[in-house]
Amino acid sequence: MDTINTHYRLSHQIEDQAFSLQQADQCNLYMALSQKAIRFAVFNSERNKFVVLEDYELITVFSPMQVGEQLRLIAQENPLLRQRWNLVRVSVSNQHFTLVPETLYDPSHQQDYLRLHSDFNPQQDTVLSYRHSGLEAMNIFALDGSTYKALQEIFPETNLQVVHLTSSLIRSILHQVPRANQRSMYAFVERNYVSLLVVGPAGLEFCNIFHYVSPEDFIYYIIFIMQEQKMDPEQETITVWGDITHDSTLFNILQRYIRQVRLGKRPADIDYSYKFNDLFEHRYFELYSLHLCE
Repeated sequence: MDTINTHYRLSHQIEDQAFSLQQADQCNLYMALSQKAIRFAVFNSERNKFVVLEDYELITVFSPMQVGEQLRLIAQENPLLRQRWNLVRVSVSNQHFTLVPETLYDPSHQQDYLRLHSDFNPQQDTVLSYRHSGLEAMNIFALDGSTYKALQEIFPETNLQVVHLTSSLIRSILHQVPRANQRSMYAFVERNYVSLLVVGPAGLEFCNIFHYVSPEDFIYYIIFIMQEQKMDPEQETITVWGDITHDSTLFNILQRYIRQVRLGKRPADIDYSYKFNDLFEHRYFELYSLHLCE
């Protein structure tokens, strides 16, 4: 008997009228997993277009293991998770990651690299890596082993790729940001976490994820990193994506301390069903950005 309780609710759903599950072999399924949400998007490769988006809010979920449990429950009722897709690519959001130069990377020492920067549990977590060809770097990261097992069981005969959230952000931001002489900061906001990236003339210069509890924590980390990177908040522009709105407390405190705050756009060179037009362009950036990984 299944004793696992349901702790999720479908908060948003979009589906293009032309989409059918019979097209699954022509489509990619992208998933974003965090402790606050499980999100899906379907990308039709033949049409170069996003056609489906579903956002499940996780309620009273306090551990990575519970995320895997809720994913299994969603898979039992959601037909999207019972198809044979061309590709399934999943991003995992947590603080267990590190970037290592490719020239120094040895696959047999993945856990050693990660242990220097993360307090992951080697008995419980699975360690994976993703190669950033443009950066000549490896993103080494950990995710809960039971969640990884759930993904493998849900998609047993599908091309499954798991990446860290930061890899999708890096790929997408470097793809759409023109190389310029000045350095700029970019932020991806989740509930209680903010990913900060600094990009300069030579490319990526900084990337990390910070846990915040209050708006004061949130702005502290941003100002602290700006100062560490020798950036002047009174002169800089910060571009923001994610779970933030223009009338939120987080956005207001950003405007109080940083000269110009800009909400980011969806990745370019990709089409989106007209039904996506009702969404703020800076929302679901983590899902769209998965298409730019390789």
